[in-house]
Amino acid sequence: MPVAVETLSFPLSPSTADELARIYGDSPEFADSSEALAVLARAVEAGSTLYAGVFNSRHIAAVLVGGEGETRYMRYLCVHGATRGRGVAERLVAEVRRLEGAQGAEWLEAHFNLEQPGIAEMLLALGFIPHGEGHCRCRLSPA
Repeated sequence: MPVAVETLSFPLSPSTADELARIYGDSPEFADSSEALAVLARAVEAGSTLYAGVFNSRHIAAVLVGGEGETRYMRYLCVHGATRGRGVAERLVAEVRRLEGAQGAEWLEAHFNLEQPGIAEMLLALGFIPHGEGHCRCRLSPA
C-alpha cells in the first residue's frame, strides 16, 4: 500500500478534519475525536508538525512531531482502523524519520504509553529502542 506523506496545518479543510476525526476516533489517548483535533491544533500552533499519511487522496494515518535541536518527539501515531496491519505506520514513520533527519534532527523519540497492548512491539519493529521511562528512540543519521 503506497502512502504519501504531507504536513497539515490548521485550520483544516472540512474533509481533512473529518478524515482526521475518523483516524483518531478510536484512539485510547483521547476521550473522543474532537479532543484529538483540539490537542493537535494547539500543538501545531505551538510549533509541532502534524504529518499525515495519504492513500488514494484520503488521509489514513497521522503523527505529531515536536521539539527543536537534535532530538524530535513523536506522539499520537494513529492509523485508520480499516488500514491497520498493512504497513501504513511503518511507511509514515520511515518518511517522518527521513524528513526530520533532513531538517537536522539526529534522534526521534517516541512518547507513547508502552503499557498499551502492541505499542512496544510496534515501536521495536519500527527500529526504536527503549530509552528511559515511557519512551523509545531511534537515530536518524549515521553515527
